Amino acid sequence: MKPLSIFNFQLSILAATLLLLCSCQYKDLCYDHPHGDNYNLSLLLDLQLELDVDVEVSVETHTKIEKPDYMKVMFYDPQTGKLSDTEIVDADGGRIYEAPGFYDMLVYSFGTEWTQIRGEGNINTLEAFTSDITATKSRALRSFTRAEEEEPQGPIIYTPDHLLVAHERVEVPPFTEEERVITLTANAKTVVETYGFQITNIKGIEYISSIEAFVTNQSRSTFFGRGEKSKEPATIYFPIEVNNDGYIHTSFNTFGKLPGESRSYLHILITNTSGEEVQVSVDITDQFEKEDHEIIIDEEIDIPKPEGGGIAPTVEEWNEEKKDVPIG
Repeated sequence: MKPLSIFNFQLSILAATLLLLCSCQYKDLCYDHPHGDNYNLSLLLDLQLELDVDVEVSVETHTKIEKPDYMKVMFYDPQTGKLSDTEIVDADGGRIYEAPGFYDMLVYSFGTEWTQIRGEGNINTLEAFTSDITATKSRALRSFTRAEEEEPQGPIIYTPDHLLVAHERVEVPPFTEEERVITLTANAKTVVETYGFQITNIKGIEYISSIEAFVTNQSRSTFFGRGEKSKEPATIYFPIEVNNDGYIHTSFNTFGKLPGESRSYLHILITNTSGEEVQVSVDITDQFEKEDHEIIIDEEIDIPKPEGGGIAPTVEEWNEEKKDVPIG
């Protein structure tokens, strides 16, 4: 009878296993939101994006805000500022889920090339910033500095990409037994400023090889959760190209002029085709107050003609050559 007992024991184990599997096969594995009779409430975010930049610059990508693929939705406690929950939606919005209560809802675009985000754990530390430029470019700017300007340059940073932000105080009502969908609306617009830039009186433009510009006394970053610019000074760096029809007209982005009465200078480093440099420094503080956001440099700039039509020395790329190398 002993073999039969072993058989019965194995049969019991099999039956228990089948019972366990059958009891689990209808288990709801959706983790997107809470389940149960008390969770019949969901939110629909209706999101509008302002993608226009009111600057008359014709051929510069900074003046066009590309529609992002996704937006990040952050729910913060309005009392402590601490992060409560995070959702990801399409650029037009979508279905989100959040527990009942009052929140500071912050929606922003992400995934840009230059603009980075940090401090998401609290709405008061939420910050957008860009990286410092290379040491070589930094040394180029130092050659402009004059002691009488007394300009606190701070770090030299890349011009930021546009960041679309919406900030709304919202209430999520209590759960009910009936199915409910609450629509939240938000309008997102950029927290980055765009300025048009042109040089109108330049001689020898045909001799230009490269142009680089530095704008001093700009905000290092923006604390867009609390709607404040950083008080840390920085210098914006951006390269400039001469257009095919022989004029200089471009744009640059910034988190904004440094708050206060500080002066902002535009430093331009122009290199001709033989490697000679021309430095131009202009006080543009008053131009930041113009409604059209257009900075115009109309003083005469003379680019020297290269002697003998010289060309600055360059290093060509390596020519790739493949050879079979016998091994063994």
